Amino acid sequence: MIKSLLLILLAALLNSCSPEKPTQETAQAPVGPAKPPVADDSTVLAHLDSLTQAVVQHRSLPALQKLDSVACISDGYVTEAVDVAATSIWDSQFTFLVNYLYQHPKSLLRPQLIWGLSANMYTADNRARALAAFRATALDSARRAGLSSAEMVFLQKILSEVNPARLD
Repeated sequence: MIKSLLLILLAALLNSCSPEKPTQETAQAPVGPAKPPVADDSTVLAHLDSLTQAVVQHRSLPALQKLDSVACISDGYVTEAVDVAATSIWDSQFTFLVNYLYQHPKSLLRPQLIWGLSANMYTADNRARALAAFRATALDSARRAGLSSAEMVFLQKILSEVNPARLD
């Protein structure tokens, strides 16, 4: 059972479920060759972590596309790992991620990001205050980064969907 799930996961890493191609070229770090099929959870999580680090450290578009592919088929612990990966990328490569999601409106990484961001605020003492501060900070960062008007509208849609009450 786990071997078949892992084979599906690895196949998806090679074929993104998002049919669109990126419209903006970005400096890319090598992601390495496709990994052979594996049989344990720690190896899968380590691979997801390496993809996340490639995006965070090198703005690797291929790594982000592979994470997006995983989001298409993830379940259980892999879904949670993708949620964490998406929020890590949000925290360190905010504009890169927003630009990617804007260019790929059908990306399944978006709902995972929203879930992960919501989960981050779930344990806040005052969720409403934490959510308001989060939204204000994100919008301020977007303005300083020079996001276009259309990207700002898109960002506001994402921010409106972040809600820690989703986890209640």
